Amino acid sequence: MKRRISLFGYAVITLVIVYTIVKLVIPRVSMWIVHWPYPLGVPTTLAVIYMLLAMIGLAIYITMSEKNMEEFLTPIRNFLRGGQPGMKGQARLIALVLIPGLAGWIAYDRVAPKIQSPTGIRIQHPTIPGQYEKLINPYRDPKEDTVKVFIEKEGLGAMKIEEARALLVQKTMAEGRGLYQRNCRPCHGSKADGNGPMALGFRLRPANFRDPGTIPTVVEAYVFWRVKEGGRGLPRESTSWDSAMPRWKDELTDDQIWKIILAEYNTADVEPRKPEKLE
Repeated sequence: MKRRISLFGYAVITLVIVYTIVKLVIPRVSMWIVHWPYPLGVPTTLAVIYMLLAMIGLAIYITMSEKNMEEFLTPIRNFLRGGQPGMKGQARLIALVLIPGLAGWIAYDRVAPKIQSPTGIRIQHPTIPGQYEKLINPYRDPKEDTVKVFIEKEGLGAMKIEEARALLVQKTMAEGRGLYQRNCRPCHGSKADGNGPMALGFRLRPANFRDPGTIPTVVEAYVFWRVKEGGRGLPRESTSWDSAMPRWKDELTDDQIWKIILAEYNTADVEPRKPEKLE
């Protein structure tokens, strides 16, 4: 005759299933839904809420009748009373030793003093050096003299200044996209979302420029400084970011960097912060 699982056993199995769904199934299903390269973990607070709801639901079901209550408590009473023969008795003894020991260790681990490294100062956007502060991207809104040179160089004849300016920006954008794909795509991705083919090789993933907390919050001069000087150019209080950004001033000209920045914002589908004017 097949032995029936007790209500206590069902309660334990239910909690294990809920925990498995929250910690393993949901992250992988979410990854599949949003096409993310790695599982999207459920925040600890939310996982605790799910587990509490499951336990509350089980408690309501168990206390609905005296029969359920008795069936749930019987295995617990039998375990505490003892008298189990052979291996069951030994397993009971081991459990009675391990459970209090584990609880004591957890309590000790929480209150025991620990040796910790000093907390480092980390700021999201370090102050831009003065020599970069007032720079502007010459390709975002080209000056009239630059546009006239472009008209003459391209043989555009009597084309209006505004039309020629738009054409110049478009051409510069195309050049910037090519430079971005060649130099920046491996880390920051073809969509500027931080998912380039080399991104998984870094301990800290490259910045996602589509995130409203990254390049949309700074002026283009700031981005120019970060691209040109790279991670090695960060001040000491910012080194805790462990930035792997190369120092591109060794590889690219200033004009190329400005073109990349123009294309970078366009690729990420965001706008740079406008410089503030002091009255």
